[in-house]
Amino acid sequence: MARMLHNRTLQILLLLLAGAVAMAIGIGAGMSQRDAGGAGPLSLDGGTWLPEPRALPDFELIDMQGEPFTRASLEGQWSFLFFGYTYCPDICPLTMALLGSAVEEIQRAEPRAGSPGVVFVSVDPERDTPEALKEYVGYFNADFTGVTAPMERLTPFTRALGILHRKAEDPRDPDNYLVDHSASILLINPQGQLQAVLSAPHQVDTLASDFLLIRKHFERG
Repeated sequence: MARMLHNRTLQILLLLLAGAVAMAIGIGAGMSQRDAGGAGPLSLDGGTWLPEPRALPDFELIDMQGEPFTRASLEGQWSFLFFGYTYCPDICPLTMALLGSAVEEIQRAEPRAGSPGVVFVSVDPERDTPEALKEYVGYFNADFTGVTAPMERLTPFTRALGILHRKAEDPRDPDNYLVDHSASILLINPQGQLQAVLSAPHQVDTLASDFLLIRKHFERG
């Protein structure tokens, strides 16, 4: 784990501190200002709400326990999906730490409503084994889930969701490659549909307040 997150601990702590300061302003106030009473489109601070949620394609990934992970695995709760890889030197550990803080803030704001799940989808199946994913996501939150799949099954899934990823090989060190990938976070509703696309750069307070606003609107029907 130290090798995967080397030289990033300070950046993570700084990000969390910035998020904590932002949250002190008041998530509830931001929600009340943007809530249009349940009618019409939602205006999010950090992304795009889909008034007509998109059905996910059929897919079968592998979770960090080595078990199948399918569309049915996402049904019954809200889930944040983030795509990255465990060897990512910067954006992935920062975003995962941010998601951990956002989930905690959502729990504090509405403790009886339940918190969303977080699914880390690795786009580097060559190196990210189930064991590696379990260690990686557990560093941020024991309840997070890590999944991946062979590239021939992974790519149709990511492509259908508009997630781009590409191996950036270093000819001088073929085993130490990077993977360029989209930084958006996808929000999946309890029916297993894509409900919102949350765009980078992400912030703790924005993720939490946008999620709470979306869930409130969704529950109103």
